[in-house]
Amino acid sequence: MAGKTVDVIVVGGGLSGGLPAAAYLQKAGLQVLLVEANAELGTFCCTHETWPQVLDSPHVGVSFAGNSPVIADLELERYGFRFAASPVVLATTYRDGTNCLICQDPERTAANFGRHSGRDGQRMLEIQSRVHETMVEFNELSSFSPHPDPGRLPRVFELCAYAMDYPVEQMMEMTGPELCERTFESDACRQILMTPVAFWEHGAPFARGQGALGTTFALYYTTGVGIGGNEVQVDALTRCFLDHGGELWTSAPVEEIVVDGGRAVGVRLAEGALPPVREVHARRAVISNVGVPETRRLVGPGTLESADPLLAAKMQYWQMGLRGSHVTSWLLDRRVSWASSGFDPLIDDAILVYRAFDSWEGTKQYLVDMLGNDTWKASGQLMEFTYPAPADPTATSPEGHTIMRAEECFPYALHGLGGPEAWDGPLRHELVAARNAVMSDLVRDWDDSVLDYYDWTPLDNWRLNRSAKFGQVVGGDFTEDQWILGRMPYRMPVPGLYMSNGVWPVGLSWMAAGYNAAQVVAADAGVRDQPWWVARPCEWYEHNLARLLDRDAAASQAR
Repeated sequence: MAGKTVDVIVVGGGLSGGLPAAAYLQKAGLQVLLVEANAELGTFCCTHETWPQVLDSPHVGVSFAGNSPVIADLELERYGFRFAASPVVLATTYRDGTNCLICQDPERTAANFGRHSGRDGQRMLEIQSRVHETMVEFNELSSFSPHPDPGRLPRVFELCAYAMDYPVEQMMEMTGPELCERTFESDACRQILMTPVAFWEHGAPFARGQGALGTTFALYYTTGVGIGGNEVQVDALTRCFLDHGGELWTSAPVEEIVVDGGRAVGVRLAEGALPPVREVHARRAVISNVGVPETRRLVGPGTLESADPLLAAKMQYWQMGLRGSHVTSWLLDRRVSWASSGFDPLIDDAILVYRAFDSWEGTKQYLVDMLGNDTWKASGQLMEFTYPAPADPTATSPEGHTIMRAEECFPYALHGLGGPEAWDGPLRHELVAARNAVMSDLVRDWDDSVLDYYDWTPLDNWRLNRSAKFGQVVGGDFTEDQWILGRMPYRMPVPGLYMSNGVWPVGLSWMAAGYNAAQVVAADAGVRDQPWWVARPCEWYEHNLARLLDRDAAASQAR
């Protein structure tokens, strides 16, 4: 194969998979070329001025980077990464004027839960204390180890069972809703555990075992926000990669992953790609960060069928249409005050808040409506709000304007509503109008505070990023057969080909997919043993939490 030669080619510069993999391997001494079809990296972590002088991160409104060892290993603060946290890790707000808060301090969480039920407050204190005790080990085994690895799962399940105080055998028999019902007596306390799970990011909630374990996973998140917008994370990784000698090509769509003699040996760029070189050879590895359907197209289905017919069939029918993201950004003329702040005022300091149904039965019905492809029934029931202003001083304009971001997940197909093309019609505005009606009940003076809005449908998201087929931004649905061991392997059956999208864990801002892909490639290339590659998950966050919560420190970083 003629043309340029490097050690590793990374196809796709996403924040979760491609970019961190490239940075780790370059720092480990390999010669890495990162090729990105778009004009910039981290397409779904962009920060821009949707409106003048107000920063908007529409697709990654909150960052889970605190879970990651990447910040310490790659010294991202040295490269400009700035981060802030909130005393509230996760909040839910209800139309009855109450809220539920999971806080950094377990005692504070228990006080909030205790207002709903004294028994639930004590129960949550015990659970969150055990979560904190096992935070590092759990994240290391479940998220920062390259799966599929059945040897890791027994201990992961044991940690979940320990945190929730049930035998593993009972956990394996329970669905997500059953776990919440057995654990808490208050509907509000049950619902807060189900909110991330109902977004279909941890597995199928109604699957026995998988549902209960996936619900527990949600307690092991950290949350925060990049100061100056979450794109600071992309910028810091890019600087690190380039500082260690990495090479970056943007506006460089790949036409083909070249396989010769049964091995992935390089890539061929599409006609019209900006770089002058059309073909690049890889001595060690080609890492695909463009998702399952696109990887199948680039490699060619015949190649995959020859290597592993079962995996090739799974890739052909990879499910992507369950949870397309529909995102709205609102420009507000003031800081948000939640209507439920009278119940617990600390919610006004939260940067991650969910509108979480009107009843426990409504929670379970939402899951049914999602599975039934009923977009209108699912509308308005569950919304994820990210609001950086309480933590990030740069998120407020000189006039006091701020931005609230809301995400809802809908089935892409729009059965009975005109099919997928209906996303380009009046439906998008009708859904936002329905969203606004709910917001009027959740936020004080909502109608008076909204100056403007902009929305992105699942179809818009797919146009923005070819790996996000059907608007699916987390690498494929989390149905029962596409969970942990059912995800794509990091080391593909075609020698020399690796994946960092469609793998476990879900692609998010904690960068676990790229970290794991780098581990596998580095081990195969004999360069994994590095004195700097030693950080453990969550330790940077835990050691720096007081600073991350300090508003004066955040303001100083912003300057």
